[in-house]
Amino acid sequence: MAQVWLRDGLDPDAPEAVVVAVVVDPAGPPEERAVAELFSCAYEGEDSFLLVRTDGWAERRLREDVLTVEIVVNAAVLHRLGAHAAGSPAPAAGSSAPPAGAPDTVRLLRASTRVDPSRYDQALAVTVVLTAPAGAPDERIVAELRSRESWPLILAPPPGGQ
Repeated sequence: MAQVWLRDGLDPDAPEAVVVAVVVDPAGPPEERAVAELFSCAYEGEDSFLLVRTDGWAERRLREDVLTVEIVVNAAVLHRLGAHAAGSPAPAAGSSAPPAGAPDTVRLLRASTRVDPSRYDQALAVTVVLTAPAGAPDERIVAELRSRESWPLILAPPPGGQ
């Protein structure tokens, strides 16, 4: 099952930055595999992969102390990946419908966790996606990220803000 983290120490260049991260298993359930496949649609940045906002984004919602992250993509991206069965129709709960003429979107994944709301207020606007096999220790995932052995996928907020 995908994990949502709210923590600092993930960015080697800014270890104090508070980041929302979603950890998926590339060999896990279909929705996690589909999210992991997004790395192949992204552009290579500096020690990270960047998904163009028109291709996909992360919607985040905080209700009391429960943070929910939904990863949403343009349906054409899913078609390119051949991942037709993954995901469910978007817009995701709590978001507005896409503007008239906007491409169809698909929610690939929804994951939640309890967080400290005051800590969440400090989080960067972007959401980070990390891949790791199920059961991998958190410390190992973070160490691979800090050493730049693994690169994160960076997802912007939805087009038009959150």
